[in-house]
Parts: sequence; C-alpha cells; structure tokens
Amino acid sequence: MRLVIVLAMLHCLAFIDRTMIGGALPLIRSSVPMTDAQAGWIIGTAFAATYGVAASVLAVFRRSHPPSRGWLGVGVIIWTVGSICTGLATSLGTLTAARAMMGIGQGVFVPLAIAYLVDGASAENQSKALGVFVSGASLGRSTALLAAGSLLVLLEPLANQSGVAVWRWLFILTGIPNVVAAGVLLSKRSPAPLSTKAKSDPRLRWRELLPVFLVAFAPVMFAQAILNWLPTLLVRERGLSTVDAALLIGSVTLFAAPAGPMIAGWLFARSHRRQERMPLLVLIALVAALVSLAAVVRVPTLIGAIVGMAAMLVSLGIALLGGLFGIQLRTPRGESVRVNGTYLAFTTFFAVGSGPLLTGAVAMHVGRAGTAFGDALLVTGAAVTTACTLAAVIASTTAQQTL
Repeated sequence: MRLVIVLAMLHCLAFIDRTMIGGALPLIRSSVPMTDAQAGWIIGTAFAATYGVAASVLAVFRRSHPPSRGWLGVGVIIWTVGSICTGLATSLGTLTAARAMMGIGQGVFVPLAIAYLVDGASAENQSKALGVFVSGASLGRSTALLAAGSLLVLLEPLANQSGVAVWRWLFILTGIPNVVAAGVLLSKRSPAPLSTKAKSDPRLRWRELLPVFLVAFAPVMFAQAILNWLPTLLVRERGLSTVDAALLIGSVTLFAAPAGPMIAGWLFARSHRRQERMPLLVLIALVAALVSLAAVVRVPTLIGAIVGMAAMLVSLGIALLGGLFGIQLRTPRGESVRVNGTYLAFTTFFAVGSGPLLTGAVAMHVGRAGTAFGDALLVTGAAVTTACTLAAVIASTTAQQTL
C-alpha cells in the first residue's frame, strides 16, 4: 500500500506541474513576450505532443520488459528537470523545450506506473490500487491553480530579495517534492511485478481491445470537452465573475473529483464477471454524468448547479477509472506497458487536442439565445455518450465471446 500511495503522490505532483503554468502565465508573459496562439502552444501542444510520442515509443521499445522502479525514476527526473528549466527559460524556444521535456518525462512515468500497479497487485486489489492512483491525478488537477497562486504569494519576498522573478522560483522550487517522492520510491525494494515471472502473452488481439479503448476514451473525451468550459458556462449563463467561477469550480472539484475513482476502486473490487460488465458500468456512470451536466445547465438556482457539478465529477471519476480498469482486465500478462502506453498516447493525441475544440465548434451552431453555451455542452456530452453506448455494446459482446 505504501508504494501505491507514493505513486499516487507522484501522479498528483505530475498534474500540478503540468497544470500550474496556467496560473503563472500572465507573469511569464511579462518576461517572455508571446501571442495568445503561442501561449496556447506552450500550455497544451508542446506538452501533449511529446507526452503522446513518449508513451508511443515506450509501448514499442519496452513492450517485452516489465515495468521497473528505475524507469519510473527516470520519468520523474526528466519531468522534474523540465519543470526547473521552465523557471530558467528566457525565450519561447526554451519554454517549448522545457514543456516538451516535461511531456516526455510524464509520458514515461504514467503508463509505467499503471503497469507496475496492475502487475504487482492481486486481482482483487487492482481496481483499488488504480482508484488511489487516479485520485492522485484528480487531486493534482483540482489543486494546481490554487497551489500556484498560494506559492506565488509566499515566494514574493524571496523574489524581491533575489531580484529573480517570482514565477521562476515557483517552477524551480516545486521540483523539490518530486525529488523527495522519487527518493522514497527508489529507497526500498518490493517484490517483482507478476509480469516479470511470465513471458509476454502472444494472444494480444488489438481488434478485441479497440472497442475497450473506445469505451475508456469516451469519459476522457467527455472530461476534456466539458470540464474545460465550465468556467465559461458559469460566467456567461450564471453571471459569475471569472474569479468567483474559478474559486467555485476549484472548491467543488477539490472534494468531488478524487471521490469518484476511490469509490469506483472499491466497487469494482467487489464486482463479479468484471470483464464482461465493465463497459456497461462505464456507460451507466457516463449517463449519470450527462444527467448531472443537465442539472448544471438547466437548474435555475446556483445551489442546484453546484450539486449537479459535484455529482457529475463523481460520476465522471467512476467512468474514468472503469474505462482504465476495463483495459487492464483485457490485457494479457506481460503486455501492460505496451497496452497502457498505446492507450495513453491515443487519448493524449485525440481527446486532449480535440475535446475543447469540439465543444467550441458545436457552440457556434446550436443553442437558443441566452443558453447557447449550455446547449452546446449538452449536445457534446450526449454525442460522446452515444458513441460510448455503441462501443460498450461491441466490447460487451466481444467479452462474452472470449470468456
């Protein structure tokens, strides 16, 4: 359990490091001039592209090797160096290189960590371990901007004394927790993952895995298409200020987002016939998220919208873990690194890049006056849920045929 907690902590730190640049961006732009398009490149593309490439390369070249703590440490070191280099960057080019390095490091760490947890846990504890690990990401994502803002205030005296911009200290010093956690990770040996005791299973059938991938992809797409636009929804259609919307969403997310994977981990550990039922469980959770989204958009009171938002985040967390766990159930022993690397590359290239864009495109063509943006979110969420339904039917049918 200690190892699970350490990996979840590193997963949390990974999401803080990748996300907090959004909170520091105005300060960075005062030192490194850039256009809005270039800022978008730094925040998203420079990181996501190299993350996807690193996960793809890992899937190819480490597919016959079991996950190891040494390689996990390599991933942490690379992304930590990238974070520190972000604080040292003096131009758009060096910022791009730093974000790319962070993407490479996390593209190595995350798929290996998932494989290490799955291969090292018993069948009953796999979903619990993944639930704790995924909750780390939810916690990191929800606290990143809050942590960045607080640290910028705390580091202001140091910046004034040193003459070094406060945002530079932010990225330089936040590498310290990564080093400490990596040291704990590498300090003690544990039993080898189960995949080290068995040869790679030659029965990996990508045609059977594809619908499972698509089921798991749907909640990720839903999250990218909907959650990134929630502040805009609250500002445009609820009349909140930008600051109030950010604080409200951050507060709700802080408590609700980690709860979903934790709940799912315990539920799935008690589910019989998990491989056959997992696509259906993901679909049910995603439908619940869509219904909760309707409450966020349609309920007239702000309290009702807050309750709907919390319910949506919990349901979405259950769906996200269910999709990831469903992939593990269909992955032959010894193929965890290959399969998880491929899946994470797939979701990074497509969901992260196209999710927000899809909602924006829909918003230009649907909706009534005053509720256009909420209508766009509902249409996008419904489309993703419909696609998940088709994939779940195919995946369940395939599971029944192979059991």
